[in-house]
Amino acid sequence: MEHRPYDIIVYGASGFTGQFAAVEAVRTCKGKKIGLAGRTKAKLQEVVKRIEKELGSDCDSKDIGIVVADNKNEESIREMCRQTKVVVNCVGPFRWYGELVVASCVEMGTNYVDITGEPEFMQTCQIKYHKAAEEKGVHIVSACGFDSIPADMGLEILRERFPGVLTAAESYIHIRSKRANYGTYLTIIHSVQNRNSVKDQHKTIFRQKIPYTGPRLRLRNGGFSNSENRWFIPFLGADPSVVKRTQYYESMVHDRMPVQYFAYFTVPSIFYMICFAIFGVVLFVLTKFSFGIKLLENHPKFFTFGTFCKEGPTRKEIDEGSFKIVFHGKGYKKEPESRTSAGRPDQSMSLKFSGPEAGYIFTSTCVVAAAATILDDNLINKGGVLTPASAFRKTKFVERLEKRNVKIEVMN
Repeated sequence: MEHRPYDIIVYGASGFTGQFAAVEAVRTCKGKKIGLAGRTKAKLQEVVKRIEKELGSDCDSKDIGIVVADNKNEESIREMCRQTKVVVNCVGPFRWYGELVVASCVEMGTNYVDITGEPEFMQTCQIKYHKAAEEKGVHIVSACGFDSIPADMGLEILRERFPGVLTAAESYIHIRSKRANYGTYLTIIHSVQNRNSVKDQHKTIFRQKIPYTGPRLRLRNGGFSNSENRWFIPFLGADPSVVKRTQYYESMVHDRMPVQYFAYFTVPSIFYMICFAIFGVVLFVLTKFSFGIKLLENHPKFFTFGTFCKEGPTRKEIDEGSFKIVFHGKGYKKEPESRTSAGRPDQSMSLKFSGPEAGYIFTSTCVVAAAATILDDNLINKGGVLTPASAFRKTKFVERLEKRNVKIEVMN
């Protein structure tokens, strides 16, 4: 790549999550030129002051650039992308604001990572831009936050460490946080709203049936998990969609055995499980109507029993938050002679992936580590619209996370 003024530009740096990403980029990407981009120069200058205050002597503000860019001005987005090697996009909802940035990155030969959890947006980008990105050697990698690094990379690590051949896995998400961000809530609403479009996209993306091995893994509606000692419901986020794209790509491009996967969200009591089940039903009903979507958007606290609110969490609540995801994998001690007629699995292993508060601290850690990995490591794929595991396996990405208070442990 030719010389550019910046190595990394954090777009949306004055937003709630973008500020965390900006601090993380300056803190961990020593020796790299960092740019902060957004609509308002004054707000970006305030972010620089926050970085100086938080990092102290570890920060030299002269090394931080400011770039004014606005999705309403297409040329400003193209100019932003032209100036950097990697764009870290923190501006959502991505179904409204993300595609222009992706298209501009592909056009300008600029790598791209983001924190979206919107399957429709990710799949749209794969369908429209994968071939062009691959031809230009540009890496476009979405879902580089809590959606869906732990699921996608966690399953890849489980596969690598499994004593045999991994063929199926379930994950259980444990969140320790009092409140979640309103932007995440909007993502859930519009992902459910567009679920039929996502299914239609699958016809284009998954042109062949994924050749899974062994007994079919079935999605469970909910219940009590003895291993987790918690109640669980199916996870409504992007993890299953992202992992499925990874397994299909790895099977078709690299001839790796695909892994069946389902994700579950855990809660401490049956009361919470009933509350979330009610929210799920209400969500699926109201997202069929425009007035229902407005109701959901305007009253997050009411519909989610206080889990989401427009104000978002306080800094104290963020600092006290944490998460863990436990994977339970099954497979075979030796690769079956036939994928279609394999018997019952005879091997199992569990793995725990844990870290700090998920939505801001961990997410900013992941997306900045993704940008650094693209810049510094030799990626096995030469370009394209890729999932995190397909892009970052066999790199130092996981090592970067482990240096930032992320723990990955084999449980048995």
